[in-house]
Amino acid sequence: MTKNNKKNAIAQAISTAVALGWVIMQVESAQAATLTVNNLDDSGFGSLRDAINTATSNDVVEFLLGSNPSTITLTSGALAMPAAGYAYAKNLTINGPGANLLTISANNQFPVFNINAANVTFSGLAIAGNFNAYNSSNLTFTNSTVSGDNFKIDSNLRLINSTISSNNIEINASDVVTLTEHSHLVSSNNTEINTSKLIVQDYSSIGTPNGIINSGTLNISTANLGLNNNVEINAGSNNLGLGGNITITTPNLILRRVPEPSAIAAGNINSGAAGNITISFGTLILKPGAIISKPVPEPSAIAGTIPAGSLAWLAKRKQAAFRKAKV
Repeated sequence: MTKNNKKNAIAQAISTAVALGWVIMQVESAQAATLTVNNLDDSGFGSLRDAINTATSNDVVEFLLGSNPSTITLTSGALAMPAAGYAYAKNLTINGPGANLLTISANNQFPVFNINAANVTFSGLAIAGNFNAYNSSNLTFTNSTVSGDNFKIDSNLRLINSTISSNNIEINASDVVTLTEHSHLVSSNNTEINTSKLIVQDYSSIGTPNGIINSGTLNISTANLGLNNNVEINAGSNNLGLGGNITITTPNLILRRVPEPSAIAAGNINSGAAGNITISFGTLILKPGAIISKPVPEPSAIAGTIPAGSLAWLAKRKQAAFRKAKV
């Protein structure tokens, strides 16, 4: 074969590969479908379980249930992704009519969802019960709520105007956990967050509910923690009883006002003891409006490198006593 023939053959092969890739993309796009749930049954045609089980990647599940508030009550087990014997939907969107209009419940008999290595977006739903996700799934909740005894995921998580409220929250994310647009993680017992990056912004919060007798513990371990624009990490109580403990381990912590103040608080504005705040970090940057607060005389511990300007500004606020501070 001559040099020109070889060049022509290579060019033809590349052209064929590109064309084949384009065809595959078009086929996958054509296969995406909208599946409609039109009844409240646990299973069978038109049910949510049937829509999830028959969905393929990139499909969208929607609901046609009328304008009155409705509840889908599961009786035969959790909604599994993937379900045994069905196609594996790697990417799925479930669009509800609104968290005030549709609740999915398991009556505390089993988890509402068991998700394994899938990318799922939930919108406009109230999920009442336990929630599990495994193997680095990617989960997004928009305008939704989740409530139950346990919320346990090995997954990246993004909350947009959504609230997860659970007795116990455990999040192990390989990349990032993001709370934005008035989103909240609320636990009355324990919260564990392990992630490469944690972003809390735009009036969002992580903490324990006000008015409980004993606030739970809050442990955060992340490579990067940014708290921006009126956000709060809180293990305090606005009622009688003990405030919870906060432990944050991160090489880099940025706490700033953009434009509203952000706070880390383990206080108790009523009677009862406040919890401890322990922060271990490489560098702490405090911007005007930032608050690290706990009533004295019980000091909290802070260890790491604080730039001179941040340390002087923190001392000026006189809102907390710290055992250790290195400049």
